Amino acid sequence: MGNNSQVSIPDLSGKVAIVTGGHTGLGFGTSIELAIRGARVYIGSRSESKFGDARRDILAECPHADVRFLPLDLADLSNVRNAAERFIQEESSLHWLVNNAGVMCIPYEETVDGFEMQIAVNYIGHFLFTKLLLPTLHRTASISRKGSVRIVNVSSDGHAKLAPKDGIVFSGMNMKDNFSVWARYGHSKLANVLHSKELARRYPDILSVSLHPGTVKTNLSAGPISSTPLYRLIKPLVELGAPGPRKGAANILFAVGSTTLKLGSDNGAYLLPVGKVSAPSKAGSDPKMAEDLWSWTEKALASRGFK
Repeated sequence: MGNNSQVSIPDLSGKVAIVTGGHTGLGFGTSIELAIRGARVYIGSRSESKFGDARRDILAECPHADVRFLPLDLADLSNVRNAAERFIQEESSLHWLVNNAGVMCIPYEETVDGFEMQIAVNYIGHFLFTKLLLPTLHRTASISRKGSVRIVNVSSDGHAKLAPKDGIVFSGMNMKDNFSVWARYGHSKLANVLHSKELARRYPDILSVSLHPGTVKTNLSAGPISSTPLYRLIKPLVELGAPGPRKGAANILFAVGSTTLKLGSDNGAYLLPVGKVSAPSKAGSDPKMAEDLWSWTEKALASRGFK
């Protein structure tokens, strides 16, 4: 499969995928591999010029690839709604939603909607985007092979290593005071895991999983370097032997296309690379916390006019 020999995925002709942040890093690695296999890939990105660069690189390797731009700014909920509506106008099917885009360890900042940037981009924006696309996913699932329509939330082992010990901080979701950028990042990644758990419970006809992609050399390290100068020194050790985005996307590609994942037994699963169904953290395994997070998010969105 392209540069990726770790995952076997069948021909995807006639299938439709969305990859958020699909113009760079793991998102690009995912987009190009899906496109090479014949899928129509919508790349969700804030930048049309960066999408253009990605599309050029994909077409250079696969001239017949069908790769399309979907303007998407996950930090702006109005934009998220517009992106979902635009996709729905253009397509009647959606086989894979890969919620990949993210920010890591950036300084404290709030979005136009009043959410801390990491929880907003990594989780809340994706929650709304997914919610708005669920009718299309349902419709596609009703006429597709059981378990083949999937929602993939790209999380991190940081959900266990970096998030607050007690899990989601419902008393102050923005974690403005007394928390590091690393804790906020882990918190947002924990939300990704819990989101998949609750999606699986509420929508059993769609296979929803979360995953840790593994250590990969991408531009996400810019956040840790700027927030923690020491990271610049240890980065070579952290990334020693780590693959680039093409090979590093293996676990995402497994989650998208593997036929070994089953709707009945693996819905809501957390995957370690490559394709290892594993137990997430204690908080990430808590069904009550997953349900409470869903309820909190619904209320937070409704209070801002997004139902």
